[in-house]
Amino acid sequence: MGLIHILPLPIRLPLIRAALATARAAREPAWRRPRPSHSPGPLIVSGFLGEALGVGRAGDATADALETAGFTVERRSLRPGQKAIWSPGSKPPVAQRPGGVWLIHANAPEAEVALMAHDPADWAGRYRIGYWAWETTQAPPDWARVAPWLDEIWVPSQFTADAVAATLAQAGRADLADRLRVMPHPIVVPELDTARPDPFGLEPGVTHALVMFDGRSAFARKNPWGAIEAWVRAFPEARPGVRLLIKGSNLAIDPASRRRLTDLSAGRSDIRLIEAELSEAELWRLLAGIDLFISLHRGEGFGLVAAEAMALGKPAVLTGWSGVMDFADDTCAALVPYRLVEARDPSGAYRQGQWADPDIDAAARQIQDLIDHPDKAQALGARGAARIAGLNQAWSAETLSARPFASLIDNSDRRPVP
Repeated sequence: MGLIHILPLPIRLPLIRAALATARAAREPAWRRPRPSHSPGPLIVSGFLGEALGVGRAGDATADALETAGFTVERRSLRPGQKAIWSPGSKPPVAQRPGGVWLIHANAPEAEVALMAHDPADWAGRYRIGYWAWETTQAPPDWARVAPWLDEIWVPSQFTADAVAATLAQAGRADLADRLRVMPHPIVVPELDTARPDPFGLEPGVTHALVMFDGRSAFARKNPWGAIEAWVRAFPEARPGVRLLIKGSNLAIDPASRRRLTDLSAGRSDIRLIEAELSEAELWRLLAGIDLFISLHRGEGFGLVAAEAMALGKPAVLTGWSGVMDFADDTCAALVPYRLVEARDPSGAYRQGQWADPDIDAAARQIQDLIDHPDKAQALGARGAARIAGLNQAWSAETLSARPFASLIDNSDRRPVP
């Protein structure tokens, strides 16, 4: 499988999907044998933990929130299992102790890999939770085949819940929709070390707007070009004291899209591309240093970075659609109107459903308005911070303890809430 990673995404993704379907077909008969009922045990969180991925950062935040609520969490990376499914022989248990709860913080394909990578006789006795996010009106059809093997499916927004429910209904498994639970990502602002030198070269006295995205999340969905176009329409000539930062990572994954990005910003002294992978602390410091956050996305399962920027009191210009609508409205964010279009993604990651086509002219007016009226921007940011603070109620000790999974965690695996 190593050589497959050098192939372009439109070729690579179908090959990976076909290989996983073949592996799944070989293993699923063993999953259908009689299994023991759930029994108490540890709380295991598996994910792309510690990685500079949106799903990795969200997994870390989930594990942290569970620990803050008083649970002891055993953290497991999903990476070893992704290799193990191609190895012959028996598979290892999820953890040394049996039973309890296994939370797989990754989308359905990665959850399926996790199931294939571990001994089904072991995980059958664990209460299994998936944590999924999706960004168009309909999740991929093959997600429906993974849902029956999970006792709950957590999703970060009502938008994702609706997208998964639509797929389950189309597959004739609408009965599984009651396993969906909306659990917004926990947003906890860390203590920021402002004494350290600024690593991003933000200029004192300059108003900085920020667009942030990862090339692995699909350029077409994140739509950084739309933000640049809106900026140029707002300011046809570079304005002194105003800058647009385009912070991107893993841009080399799509060279053509990266070239489009640089071509759009060429000749503009007020637009700066920051191509780097940031640590968690660096990301928060960058968000703390900017004055305006812009996301003209076509779809978000939640909108983690937008929520983090708002938590810091930063005014946000956002496409007024998809997962961000669980924490953003016209009172706390500048929402850009849009029209729904069929999802068209050259990378092949999105092949069904609809997503948004944001109104670039309207976005330009909102960007200009917030930059020209800093008092208005500051008030909008303050209301956004208050809205984000309310999301964490879903992760309180009281709320989590009332969930079905909590009764399957050994009392010995709990610690007093701080």
